[in-house]
Amino acid sequence: PADLAPTGKILFLEDLDELLYHMDRMVQNLRLGGWFSGLAGLVVGGMTDMHDKDPTDPFGRTAEAIISEAIGDVEYPVCFGFPTGHGRDNHALVLGAKAKLSVTPGGATLSFDGPERPDASGA
Repeated sequence: PADLAPTGKILFLEDLDELLYHMDRMVQNLRLGGWFSGLAGLVVGGMTDMHDKDPTDPFGRTAEAIISEAIGDVEYPVCFGFPTGHGRDNHALVLGAKAKLSVTPGGATLSFDGPERPDASGA
């Protein structure tokens, strides 16, 4: 991951059966590593079966709230609840493809332009 450059990319996050305080730690690591700066968009898919370690001592925030607080106010489009991940409504994403994310008050659209092709010259 240290070799990947998030600038200009659409970042996709989703998780399954994770403790909320673990989610907070992972998202803070992404934030501190600069992963939320310079993105072209953020897609948050299914955050399925997220839970507290001790139900009598809740973490106090949902996974979506944890992510929202970590990214703060950003200039790029952000979509929560995108129908992909580990839930029943699970649409495939084309990883590595050129894509465009559009978010309006009426919903979100993620469109794909085809696979990204590396420069054959190695430049």
